[in-house]
Amino acid sequence: MAWRPNENLIDGELDNRTPGKVTGWIRFFRNEKAPLRVTFDLEGDFHEDIRGTVIRLLNPNPSDRYLDGGTYMKGFNPMQHGTTGDITAGLSLGPWTEALAQDLMKRDELFTAERGIQGSARENLLTALSEEYRAHIAAGDLYYPYVEYPYIEWYSENGRVVLELDTFQIEIVKADVPRREKTPAELLDDKKKRDEAFGSFFTGMVEDISKKNRKKGGDGNVTGIVVS
Repeated sequence: MAWRPNENLIDGELDNRTPGKVTGWIRFFRNEKAPLRVTFDLEGDFHEDIRGTVIRLLNPNPSDRYLDGGTYMKGFNPMQHGTTGDITAGLSLGPWTEALAQDLMKRDELFTAERGIQGSARENLLTALSEEYRAHIAAGDLYYPYVEYPYIEWYSENGRVVLELDTFQIEIVKADVPRREKTPAELLDDKKKRDEAFGSFFTGMVEDISKKNRKKGGDGNVTGIVVS
């Protein structure tokens, strides 16, 4: 399961002006306690719509889902070391184009090569992706790096943390220096790091549940897990 402290968010600022690094702070509301100020030192980058910028977060009506005097933020580490997941403001990079499709196909070709996908399986996968991209171009769809709304995700000692926000809750501060466009190989590397972070989180969660199962007298086998 992921931490989802959407209601607890008060305000914050995350900085990706240094390539490969996200730093900053966020304050979270707690019942009957002072706000929890959390600082960040994460490896990784924002998605292409806001990469290299500073983003400011705001919630004009913070609250706590626990109404009995407790707080959802109990046990949340005030120093978040870890890896970025998907971080986007939900902005479109413009309409799908032939050039964009070609860049994505280069990334897909690298992905299949690294995963050892060969022969007809590779050909069928690449053909299906190419057709999907051309359908977007023909329909005049807009391209989004991830989703169409602000989505802030990271992995730390607390596991996976996700903030899903409304558009008015994020402000983008442009970087002083124009960002360099990443190559398909670099974009694939970013995706691999996000996938690895999720894989590490998922493995840890399964191991934790297995240990609890054994303590209760079970055999430690865990099946049917749903991650939200």
